[in-house]
Amino acid sequence: MSKAKIASKNNPEGRGQAKEYFHNGRKIKPVKLIASGKSFFAAEYEDSGELVLSQGGQTISWGSAKNLS
Repeated sequence: MSKAKIASKNNPEGRGQAKEYFHNGRKIKPVKLIASGKSFFAAEYEDSGELVLSQGGQTISWGSAKNLS
């Protein structure tokens, strides 16, 4: 009897395609932001490198930004 082959978790063919996220029609990516002694993942526009801001001028967290897209 032969053993069944177990798929490797590191096999690139077994991985899914990465999802792209957009905010206001522009592609965004996560970045780690360290400010005022706190660190969290924020959203950044991929084309310009600018942080994604709310209407009040506050930095939007990655979790909030990707759910708004």
